[in-house]
Order: sequence, then structure tokens, then C-alpha cells
Amino acid sequence: MFIINCIAQKPTQTIRGVVYDAITKETLPFANVILINANKGVITDLNGHFLLEKVEVGRYNLQVSFVGYEPVVIPELLVGSGKEVILDVPLEQSMSELREVVVTIRKDRPVNSMASVSARTFSVEEARRYAGTLDDPGRMAGNFAGVTPVAAHQNAIVVRGNAPKGLLWRLEGVDIPVPSHFSGSNITGGGGLTMFSSQLLSNSDFYTGAFPAEFGNATAGVFDMRLRNGNSQRNEYAFQLGIQGIEAATEGPIKKELGSSFLVNYRYSTMALIFPLLPEVRGANELPTYQDLSFKIHMPTRKAGQFSIWGIGGLSESSMKGSNDVDKWIYAENKGKMKFNYNMGVVGITHSQGLSSKTHLRTTIALNAGQHKYKEESRLYEEQSSVLYPLFYVESTEGMATLNSTLYIASSSGLSLKTGIDANLHYYLLNGDARDFQTNDYGGFLKGNGSGAVLKAFFQGKYSISQNFQLNAGSNVSWFELNNEFRVEPRLSASWQASRRNRFSMGYGNHSQTEPLFVYFVSHTNSQTGESYHPNLHLKRMGAHHFVLGYDFSPTQHLRVKVEPYFQYLYNVPVVDGEVYSMINFMSDWTFDKALVNNGTADNVGIDLTLERFLKDGYYYLITSSLYKSEYTGGNDVKYKSRYSGGYVINLVGGKEWSIRKKDMLGVNAKITFFGPYWHQPVDVDATQLRGDIVYNEQRPFSYRNSNLETISDLTLTYRINHLRSSSIIAFQVKNVFGRQYLGKKYNLQTQEVENDFFTSPVPFVSYKIEF
Repeated sequence: MFIINCIAQKPTQTIRGVVYDAITKETLPFANVILINANKGVITDLNGHFLLEKVEVGRYNLQVSFVGYEPVVIPELLVGSGKEVILDVPLEQSMSELREVVVTIRKDRPVNSMASVSARTFSVEEARRYAGTLDDPGRMAGNFAGVTPVAAHQNAIVVRGNAPKGLLWRLEGVDIPVPSHFSGSNITGGGGLTMFSSQLLSNSDFYTGAFPAEFGNATAGVFDMRLRNGNSQRNEYAFQLGIQGIEAATEGPIKKELGSSFLVNYRYSTMALIFPLLPEVRGANELPTYQDLSFKIHMPTRKAGQFSIWGIGGLSESSMKGSNDVDKWIYAENKGKMKFNYNMGVVGITHSQGLSSKTHLRTTIALNAGQHKYKEESRLYEEQSSVLYPLFYVESTEGMATLNSTLYIASSSGLSLKTGIDANLHYYLLNGDARDFQTNDYGGFLKGNGSGAVLKAFFQGKYSISQNFQLNAGSNVSWFELNNEFRVEPRLSASWQASRRNRFSMGYGNHSQTEPLFVYFVSHTNSQTGESYHPNLHLKRMGAHHFVLGYDFSPTQHLRVKVEPYFQYLYNVPVVDGEVYSMINFMSDWTFDKALVNNGTADNVGIDLTLERFLKDGYYYLITSSLYKSEYTGGNDVKYKSRYSGGYVINLVGGKEWSIRKKDMLGVNAKITFFGPYWHQPVDVDATQLRGDIVYNEQRPFSYRNSNLETISDLTLTYRINHLRSSSIIAFQVKNVFGRQYLGKKYNLQTQEVENDFFTSPVPFVSYKIEF
């Protein structure tokens, strides 16, 4: 009888966390925490902490309330047996303490309370659940309105018709390089997979326009990510094995009485383990390998505030050897040899402390470094030779030292302020050599070394004119040392909660962004003196005006409809004088050597639509769509369609969960994306035949795409088994289930014809994970 009783015992878990003021970060003692559908409740202690023990596994709605603050409901909280559920719950002050308390679920609202439009948050659990995300924050953002994927095998995204290079990545409040393995290999601004798992993130925000004043150096979008703290009370472990890689994580307390903790995660690509066993395959195909390490050490003190040391780093390499057998030379890559490396790391230390009951200071010092190495060689087809001749070699090392300090102030009822500085000192060592296919000379086109600063300061305030009407205003001020340019960029937004179901908003922002450093250090030679010079060193930053209107309708607590029309006008766009070329259309160019001027403009106009049912009763769905148009004016003062003017994108995302044996969980999630692909320039057939590889005619505008419709289909099946003290998760994920995506053109060396190039392969990921 004792054995039977133990087997029937249902697994339980602990839910705990801290409740604090969203602005001042002061913890809130004696706040009410209620597990609504379990009839359990506690109040926070003197330090704002709460603890709910022996909660049976499953999903719950958690409500947190405190006098003078807006109550919050965290819906469909997943409780598993392998890991404790740890929550940070910020509450916003209420304008009226006497009005009737109405609890509403607004899961989509951003963590940043000073964002009124074009912003939303996502949770770690969503990033795991949504089909096609692969635990990748970059791919998670592809579900939101206004966002178009570039390709199924890349995590680069187009935000409202802007090039992926316009997206700003931030971690722990500081700007960082693109944190993706193989970043820049095919497109600047994205790569293959984010260098850390979404399982390390706390709730994070994604912005598609009219960003708050604290964000500078971005014209397309902002990805503002935060790392979560490790478990400060017990050691926990996780291990995952799959065909895409292995992953191991550990977290636990350092000093329980102080609440200090550590969190470490490591991943290594399985492809690096199995490819050496297949030498015949390795010799003919691209071999991608990667590994990464992420960590955070959280150290609260009794009187000196809280410290945290954090970092991410990754190594990625892709190589291809080609073949010496002439009969196997069908395309250019078959006779070539290529090696690409991208190594990146960021480390920082953050200190935060309340200066008073109404002020809070957060300061971060961080260092980052990134290195690209790309070498390509080719065998001569005409001579049918196995001798390799260099095509180009690029090596760029870039880094940045950052000091970021932000002061949060709750000055009076209804008014909150945020101000700060962000100093970035860039250092760089850039070199590039390439072959000129017209003269067959091999020489330098990129050279630069030294340092340059970008200094930013911001001020923004939020004023609640009434309980339902809020106004946000501020400005970002910056100076760029390379061109000695000083900018003042105002930001303004407002929101009006007309009723429980209807909300209106508007936003305006003036934004700017520097170009990738290699653009500034293009090296030309003076034909008369023979001296080299940098024609782009004094380029101004590209600027953008963002205008956004918004309307939210919530017929129920679990359903919302959102409409956002927008217009963006871009100016000071770098272009080639007298030609059609514009950096608006930039994708990737390892031998970029163009002289640019700031004479170009561009505009993006569209409307984003969202219909979302939050997870309830075991199912959810998210339907987002965007209709948009992107145009640009080149250096010849003629207006053209931009490369990324896809026209439309529709995302259909949904899933269903079933409870198995009242403790386990089966999940089926699917996603299908319909979108207008980006445009291409026509092929220069004569130059292509001469080179033996595709050459596009850069003097022709973007006027060709293979079809007006592309699709990417994703499927995810998960089965969670909750044991008494651990959880097992079996996952089967497939990207591009049915899709055939057009990538461009390729030249057949044997038939001497130009052919279409498609990405048709489904990409399966099968994994087993245990948490304990």
C-alpha cells in the first residue's frame, strides 16, 4: 500500500519571487499574491519576497496586488516538477487609490512602461513553445506584426521594410554586436542562431518603431533583452541532447542568506561531432560548427545595493573545401574553398541601488569584441587546375567599451522620470584584400585601425494626466567622433485608455544610426599622388522620422485586436553619387569599396494588424499581418522600389496542450508564414559568364523576384513528463516543413546557363532535455 501511494503521488513545485515598484525598483512588503485557480495565497515579506510551496504541476493564473498600485495577473503560468518558478513582478503606481480595482490581463504590454506604441514583450516560455523559434530570441521576434523573415535558415529579420542592419541589439541595458552565430555570413544584421538560449532570458521587449528616448543608434527596431537571475535557494541542472547540439546548464545559490546566485549555460554543435565521421561528405559540403557560453552572477548586498557580473560569448566557423575533380565542378562553390569565422564576446558588471524611496540608479560597465574572418579561394575553370587562387580575404576586429548609467525617479504622483548617459568607445582593426576581375589584380580595398567614440545622453518622462491618459516625452542627444556629428532627437508618445476594452495611442520619434564600420574605412588610392584615403570617413548618420498611430481592442481578457498604421521618412541615406545604389538595400558585401554621399532618402508606409488569443483552456493563437511599401531615392534623384519592399506578410501561429495523466503535458504547435519575398537586381549575363559566378547588375533597380508569394511552415511537438523531482522534455521541431524558398540565381558551369537557386530542405531538430 505504501508503494502504491508513492507512485500515485502528484509532483509539486515551488513558486517564489519578488514584488517591486516598476520605476524606483523598491520592493513592496505585504503585497497580496494569489494563485487564482488553486485557492492559494500569501503576502510578501518585509523584503518584498513571496513563497508558494507544494503547488501541483500544471498551469495557473497568478495575481499580484498592492494598495496604490495597478494589480497584475500573470496568466497560464507553467509549473513543472524539474525547476522552481521564480518571478520578478514589477507594479506600476495607480493614479487613484479609491477607484474600483479592475484586474485586467495585458500580457502583450512591454516591460518598459515608457513605451506607448510599437512595442511588446515576450516570455521565455513563449519562446520555447512557439513553433519555429528553436529557443532563439531572434526567431521569436519574427512572430510579431511588422516583421518579415529573410530566410528559413537565418534569424535576420526585416522590420517595417528596413534592412536587417538597422536593428539594435541590447543586453542588460547596453548595446552589443549582433549576438548570432555566423553573423554577417550571408546578411549583415543576422546569422544562423542566437549565441545564447532564450531559456536564459527574463521577459524582454521588442520595438518596431518610435522607440523611447533611452534607445539610440537604431532606425529599424530594438531588441532589449535581460538575463534572468539564477535560483538563489537551491541548485538546479538541465541537460539537453539533440541532433542540432548539446546543451548543459546549472544554477544555484552562492549565499542563501543574501540571495546571491549563479547561472551558467553552455552549448556545442553536434554537427562538429558527426561530420568528421563522414569524410566524403565533408569534402563537398559546407560544415558549420559553433559553441557558446553564457553566465550571470547575481550578488545582492545588505547596504551597497545589488551587483551582477554577466557575459555571453560564442565561436562559429563554416568551411567548404570544394573538389579537385573537374567533373564535379557544376557551380562556383564546387571549385572553390571557403572558410568563415565569427567570434564574439560580451562581459559586463552591473550595479543597482535605491538612493531613496523615490530614486534608483543602475550603472553598467561592459566590454565587447567581435571578429570576422572570411577567406575565399577558387580553382581556375578554364585551366582545369587544382591550384587555388585567392579571391578575397577580409579580417575585421571590432570592440567597444561601454559605460551606461540610468537614474529612475518617481518625483510625484503621476510623474516618473528616467535619465542617463551611454558612452561607447569603439576600437577597430580592419583589413581587406580582393581580386579585381577586370584587371585580375589582387590588392587592398579596406584598411583602418584606431578608435572612435559615440556619446549619448537621454531624458524622458512619463506623466499620467489622469488614470487613463498618459504622456511620454523625451530626447536622445548624441555625438559621433568619426564625423564630429552632434544630433538632438526628440521622442513623444501618448496613450488613452478610453474604456476597459478600447485603447488609443500615438508616437513620434527622430532616430539615427551609424553604418557598419567597414563602410567608413573603404580605402581608395589617389591616382595622382598614389596615396590611400578614406572617402567615407565623414559620412553623416542616416536619420529617420517615425510616425505611428495605434488602436487596441480587447473584447475579453484573453483576446485582443491591435491596429498600427505607420509612416517612416529616412534622410541622409548614404548613396553613390549619380547612381541607383543606396545603403537602404544593403544585404552583405565582403568586398564593399564604394564611395558614398548623404544625398539619399527613403520612406516606409504600412499598417500592422494583430489578432491574439492568449493561452487559455489549453490553446492559443496569434495572427499577425502587415501591408507595407518601401521606396528609396538613389544618388541619381530617381525613386525606386527598395530591396525589402515585400508588400505583405501574414503569420498564423497557434497551438494546443493536453494534460496527460493529470501531470504530464503534450503540446502541438504550428506556424505558417506567407510573405512577399524581397526583390533582386537582374543578372549581368556577360559578366557572369566571364567570372564563372553570378554577377548582378547594380545599375538596375530592384525589379525581379521569382514569385509574389513565399511560405515558411514550422511544426513543434513537445511532451513534458513531470517526475517527482525532475522533468523530461522530448521535442520534435521542423523548420520549413513544406516551403521552397527562392534564394537568388546560380550559374551552371557545365551548361553555362543561369539557374534559380532554392532552399527546399526541411530542417529537423529532435532533442531530449532533463531538468532536475
